[in-house]
Amino acid sequence: MSRHAGRERKRMSPRTFGRLMNFYPPLVGMGLRVKSFSDDWSEARVELKLNRMNRNQNGTAFGGSINAMTDAFFPLLLMHQLGPEYLVWDQACEIEFRSPGTSTVYGVYEMPKGIVEEIRAQAADGSKVLRWFECDLTLADGTVVAHARRLVYVRKKRPKAA
Repeated sequence: MSRHAGRERKRMSPRTFGRLMNFYPPLVGMGLRVKSFSDDWSEARVELKLNRMNRNQNGTAFGGSINAMTDAFFPLLLMHQLGPEYLVWDQACEIEFRSPGTSTVYGVYEMPKGIVEEIRAQAADGSKVLRWFECDLTLADGTVVAHARRLVYVRKKRPKAA
């Protein structure tokens, strides 16, 4: 029997979670910083500071780093709002590079409550739900560096066999 049996696991606050993500080696190595998660898990703000390690041969942000900065944030926001009874996976990505990343690149990821409730209703009977989410990655002046789409998979977890 687990030493935690009978106790509900306390969920980490969005603020603490964001701070801890800034120590996650793949993000650190890429130069990515999580600036914030909203208190209700409906928004995440991330930045990719241009440095020696993430520049390409032209001195601008490496496309792989720009693409990777969209990885995981839509599923994280959705999973924290849906709760532990749902499986949430990032399934696919499409990205269109529009302008060179000549300085810090910013990403804002939004997961409105209304969309979360739509997904919850669609997955209620155990069906899988596939939903596209979109965002623009920009420079401080609003110049769009890239437009990204992420396909997120959601399904209600199946009951464990007795």
